[in-house]
Amino acid sequence: MDSDLSAQQIAWLRRQAQVITVTVWVDDRWSSGILIHRQGQTYTVITNQHVVDSGQRLQVVMFDGKRYQARHQRHSGFKSDDLALLKFQSSEVSYSVAKMGSALTLMTGAPVFASGFPAKYEVSSKPKFRFTTGQVSLVSSKVLKGGYQLGYTNPVEKGMSGGPVLNRWGQVVAINGVHAYPLWGNPYIFMDGSKPDPALFKVMKQSSWAIPVDRFLRLAPAALKVRG
Repeated sequence: MDSDLSAQQIAWLRRQAQVITVTVWVDDRWSSGILIHRQGQTYTVITNQHVVDSGQRLQVVMFDGKRYQARHQRHSGFKSDDLALLKFQSSEVSYSVAKMGSALTLMTGAPVFASGFPAKYEVSSKPKFRFTTGQVSLVSSKVLKGGYQLGYTNPVEKGMSGGPVLNRWGQVVAINGVHAYPLWGNPYIFMDGSKPDPALFKVMKQSSWAIPVDRFLRLAPAALKVRG
């Protein structure tokens, strides 16, 4: 972690993350999402496709506790990428939305900050916001299946999928999606079907993984206007 980031700066980054990180409820379970755009009273949230894959009722809960019914807006550009857009309307409150930066220009060792709502097994428990600090471990030259390309040391738990990865300026640079040492499956397969060599695989499995905002903006060109 960069020592030139003061406690006050990190506290500011935490507040920035908390305002734009939403709880995404799918039936009776939750995960995370990022508030990325507002047009009038209509808001757009980005999350992971694996978050919304199984479930009928979608809701988003804001940092102020207000809950809104949401709908999944399918986007043909995402194809096999692990991305999903949700829409909801708020006529009573005006919310701030994320500013976006670039993940692909980050250097190894650059500080990054991840947030979301870790899932608990008890249905009766309430989501609690988590903000973690870490650094970039790898920006892969090849894209992994699902669109993942940014590796980082921040601890990410189940339930934080869909939440933001921020740079030191408070810009969202990527979308959380894969935690380190996954319990099942092998997410470390590139889009072309090839696999990393053993040394690279070791770094990959020790890292959390996110989809760069750069990729999202390329796949959904109309979203370019949300870049801050």
